[in-house]
Amino acid sequence: MSAATRPAPLVKICGVREVMHAAAAREAGADLIGMIFADARRRVDIQTARAIRRELGPRTEITDSTAEAVERARAQSRRPLLVGVFARQTPDEILRVLDRVELDLVQLSGGEHPALAGRIPRAIIRTTHVAADANAAALLRDAQREPPTITHLDAASRQGGGAGRRFDWSLARELAAQRPIILAGGLTPENVAEAVAAARPWAVDVSSGIETDGVKYTEKIRAFVAAAKAQTSQAAEARA
Repeated sequence: MSAATRPAPLVKICGVREVMHAAAAREAGADLIGMIFADARRRVDIQTARAIRRELGPRTEITDSTAEAVERARAQSRRPLLVGVFARQTPDEILRVLDRVELDLVQLSGGEHPALAGRIPRAIIRTTHVAADANAAALLRDAQREPPTITHLDAASRQGGGAGRRFDWSLARELAAQRPIILAGGLTPENVAEAVAAARPWAVDVSSGIETDGVKYTEKIRAFVAAAKAQTSQAAEARA
């Protein structure tokens, strides 16, 4: 199903480091929960990651790296899918984490070689960092050169990730018309409805936008999920 016809985007709550916040995301209706294993401020330790896995229940097998397969897995599991976020790490480093934490999906966020995805026995999300001078045609060419993966768009920064910064949503909309995308970068409970209307993404992703003083805030998690889901639900009702 294309991003333009989805009744509502999936919602990914990323950078989760506490069981209570994973539970809050589940109760709020989030579809994906991201835990960061890269060298970053929001990095989760293995013990906590395993506790979050236990809180959410057993791993769900996802047949391939497509939006349709992820949607089926989400519907069948009736709980958020757990995403491990990696950047600039080797296959062996990623596989060691997978041996200890039963992740549902793996997100490659550091510009890894396309062949790396074939060595990871999980459905793959691949991050594309959108530079200030980017254009939609080049972004689409880059995405199509990859093996089948889900495309995650985030703003480019010196840190590699978006650092809570937004980029031109019209670029995301052009790409979303061709393939499902996850929109990240500078999203908050206050602007996510606008972002969904502007870009029509398959999914939206938030981390710093639901924090207070660098810590996830339960009320902001709930507000973000509600705002992301409500905007397209209302649009669908208006079209009916």
